[in-house]
Amino acid sequence: MMPTNVKRPLWRTLIALGTATVLVVGACGSSATSPSGGSAGTPNGNASGTVTVAMVGNPQMVALQKLVPEFEATHPNIKVNVLVLPENDLRAKVTTDISTGASSFDLATIGMFEVPQWAKQGWIDEVGTTLDANPAYDSSDFFKSIRDGLSYKGKLYAAPFYGESSSLFYRKDLLAAAGVTMPDKPTWTEVAAAANKLNNPSANVAGICLRGLPGWGEMGAPLGTVINAFGGRWYDAKWNAQITSAETTAAIKFYIDLVKSAGEKGAITSGFTECETALVQGKVAMWYDATSASDLIFDPKQDANAANIGIAYAPTGVKSPTGWLWAWAFGLESTSKNKPAAYEFLEWATGKAYPQLVFDKTGSWGGAPSGARKSLYDNAGYKTYGQAFNAVVVDSLNKVDPIHATNFSDTPYTGIQFVQIPEFQDLGTKCTQEFAGAISGTQTADAAIAKCQKYAEDVATAGGYKK
Repeated sequence: MMPTNVKRPLWRTLIALGTATVLVVGACGSSATSPSGGSAGTPNGNASGTVTVAMVGNPQMVALQKLVPEFEATHPNIKVNVLVLPENDLRAKVTTDISTGASSFDLATIGMFEVPQWAKQGWIDEVGTTLDANPAYDSSDFFKSIRDGLSYKGKLYAAPFYGESSSLFYRKDLLAAAGVTMPDKPTWTEVAAAANKLNNPSANVAGICLRGLPGWGEMGAPLGTVINAFGGRWYDAKWNAQITSAETTAAIKFYIDLVKSAGEKGAITSGFTECETALVQGKVAMWYDATSASDLIFDPKQDANAANIGIAYAPTGVKSPTGWLWAWAFGLESTSKNKPAAYEFLEWATGKAYPQLVFDKTGSWGGAPSGARKSLYDNAGYKTYGQAFNAVVVDSLNKVDPIHATNFSDTPYTGIQFVQIPEFQDLGTKCTQEFAGAISGTQTADAAIAKCQKYAEDVATAGGYKK
C-alpha cells in the first residue's frame, strides 16, 4: 500500500538520493504500446533482435546465464546479452537506467520493493495479461504471495523467476558436537544462546552468520525481520519514526551484539554470498537468510557438506511468523526498443518447463529457480531432491503476510524486510551504514540508532508522509 499524500514525484526522490544523474522524464512517464497493439510485450512468434538483460549475481541467475545458448538455439533470430552484477550494484544501475529512461536494458531483475512503485510511474510494462492468456505458461501456478507481491492494482508487472521467504540454516555436525539441538521453530533468544555456545574462534568457527554488509537489501533484509520479531517497526500510524522506540532499539542492539559476540569475521563485508560460502565451508555454525539458498547448500553436487545441513523456520519473538517475502522477477522496461524479443526471453526463463531444463542440462536441481511455481514441488525429481527443506519453504511462502508484517494493526506501510516507499532505498542503506559502524566499533549502537532515527524523521517530513 503506497501512501496517497506523497508531495514530490518519484523521479525527483530518486534523483535527490543520488541514484540518477540524467533526467529524461518524458520517456519515463509515457505508457508503452505493445509490439502488436495489445498488452506490452505481446509475442508475435517471429521476434528478432538483441535483448539486453541485467541480472543479480545470485546462483540461480548464474545458472540461467549459462543456459542462454539453449534459448538462442530455439530462438535463432534473438541474441541475448546478459550483465550479471552484485545486488547493490544491480539496484543502483537499474534504478538509474529506468528512472532516467536511458534504455540500457530491456529486461531487469527486480523485486517486491520496486514493482508497485515502478508500475505506478509507468516505468515497467504490465505482463500478466499476456502471460495469463497462454495456457502453456500457466501463470496460475505461481504462489499467491509471490504473484501478489509483484502486482500493482491487481495486475502482474514482473514475471517471477524465483521466490523466497527466510529461514535458519545450520550445520548439524557442528551443533551435534557442541550438544546443541535446534527446534523447528526457534526464537531469536534460543538462536542467540546457541550461537554463543557454538562460537569457537580458536577453531575458526563463528556461531552464526548474519549479513553485516550495508544496504537496504543486504543487512537491511534480515535486520528488518528481527525488528518485526521484537515487536518494533519503522513508523507508527502517523508516520512518526520509531527507530528509538524500546522495541526497535532492542532489536537493532540485539542484531549488532549478536554479530559482534558470535558472528562471522569481517561481518561488515558479508552479504548473502559470503555467508553462504562460510556455512558450506564450516566456518559458521548457523546462517539466517533466504530460503532460496536451500537449493544449493543441500545439493551434494555443489556442497560436499550437504548432508550436514539442517533447516528451521525463521526465528520468532513476540511476532510470529517472521519470514520475509521476496522474488527476483523479470521486469520489462517501458522504454525497451525490442519488446517482442524481450518478452520471448522473459516467458522462456520464467516458464513452467525451465526448472526441468536446468536439471536436464546440468544434472542437478541446485541451479533451478524455486519458490515461484507450486508445480516444482510436485515434480518427482525435485520432490526427492528437496525432501529435507521443501516443507519449510512451501509452508513459509504460504503463510507469509506482507500486509501485516508488524505487531501493529495500524502500521501505515507494507513490506516485511523493507518499507514500501521510494525513499527507503536510501533510508535503509544509510541506516545500515550506521549500524555497520556499530558492528565494526567506529561508533556505539546508541549513536547509530540516533542517526537512523533522524534519517527516518527527515524522510517522513520531506516525503510528505507525516500526518
